Amino acid sequence: MKIGIISDSHNCHKNINKAVDIFNQRGVDYVFHAGDIASSATAGLFTGLKNAKFVAVYGNCDSDKPSLARIIDGFGGEIYGGTFTTEIAGKKIAMAHRPSELRNVIDSGQYDLVIHGHTHKFAVHKVGETLVVNPGVSDSRIMSKSSVVILELDDMTTERILLI
Repeated sequence: MKIGIISDSHNCHKNINKAVDIFNQRGVDYVFHAGDIASSATAGLFTGLKNAKFVAVYGNCDSDKPSLARIIDGFGGEIYGGTFTTEIAGKKIAMAHRPSELRNVIDSGQYDLVIHGHTHKFAVHKVGETLVVNPGVSDSRIMSKSSVVILELDDMTTERILLI
């Protein structure tokens, strides 16, 4: 099972379209967005996902939450405030926008995967048995190396893909 991971889109439509194409080409089952979509127009670009379930959390730049929720709900996606938790294929997953929101979750050792954004810096590392992923910013106007991550849930391997 494959998960596409993205964060900090900040209305960069060009890179969202690239990311959606990558996720479709790679056949991901889920797309997790760790916040800062920024507008309902940007959220609407994720309707291009062919077979992936879209799940997001609000970020600090997501000011019009009702509009974001309406668009995302409209195409069958989900968006949450605070920390989102789920279990997929026997793996416990948590996601929030800010890494500070997840410190206790990571330290608990109860999750296999923890996803966050906010810092705009790509990072993949383990804390005990927990894999922590920040896909970095997907808005190339902020950082020159914007990216997304594909995670293979079965073996927890990750691949960073630059949105060039």
